[in-house]
Formats: sequence, C-alpha cells, structure tokens
Amino acid sequence: MKDHSGFWLVIGIGALFGAVSEIARRICLHKYWVRSCTGPEWKKLFPDRSKEQIRSFLAVFVDEFGFSRRKRLKFSPNDKVMDVYRALYPPGSVDDSMELASFLLRLQDVYGDEVADAFTPDSTLGDIFEVTTKGNPNQAVEATS
Repeated sequence: MKDHSGFWLVIGIGALFGAVSEIARRICLHKYWVRSCTGPEWKKLFPDRSKEQIRSFLAVFVDEFGFSRRKRLKFSPNDKVMDVYRALYPPGSVDDSMELASFLLRLQDVYGDEVADAFTPDSTLGDIFEVTTKGNPNQAVEATS
C-alpha cells in the first residue's frame, strides 16, 4: 500500500494558504462593502453627467474586477484603481486574474484609446470617468455587455 501522506500534506497546505488569502482579501475589501451608496459623491463631482453614464462606467469597472453590479456604487470617485486592485490582491497574494489589464482593455473598447492611455498608477475612478466624456459631457454611453 502506498503512502499518500505527502500528497495530503501539500493539499492541506494549499487549502490553508487559500483560506488565509481569502480572509485577507475580504478584510481588505470590507472598507468598500460597508459604505453606503456613493451616488451623491459622483453627482456632486460630476453634476453634468447623467446617472446612467456614471452607472455604465462603474459597471465596466465592477464587471472587469469580478464584483457584483449591485456593488458598483460602493466605489467612490476618489478611490484609486490600484488601491482596489491591492485590496483584491493583498501583499503575499500569488494569484492574479488580470483584472487590471481586462479593465484597461474594456475601457479602450468602450470609450476609446485616450481613456485607457490616461490611466496611471495614481488614477482615481473619477479621473478615469472624467476622460470618458471629455469634451462631450452629455454623450450617451453604453458600457454594459
């Protein structure tokens, strides 16, 4: 009979590491999930943009980061994209589902090259949103899949 204890040890360590990573992720994302609706913040900062434009933009963000659309207004215009990314992948995480790259590609598809090109590591959601309708704040935006 073969001894499979090494196999089960590796499985156990992997499961433990996965559980610790998930707990760290939930703790880091908690600050976003406990917020009330940030819609008023968005409208105060962008009074000439429609609720539909704001929601469509945030739908792109949450879709590409794998969050529920119900949580899109948990994100503030002052949230840095990289802070959300780091909350999703806390230090020590080894997994990365390429959410940031997917988000930038989707921005490019939906809003054009200039929006994705405007992204920097310090960009806030508000910074990026502002570029989506730059020059035409009344532009209708269809960002949903």
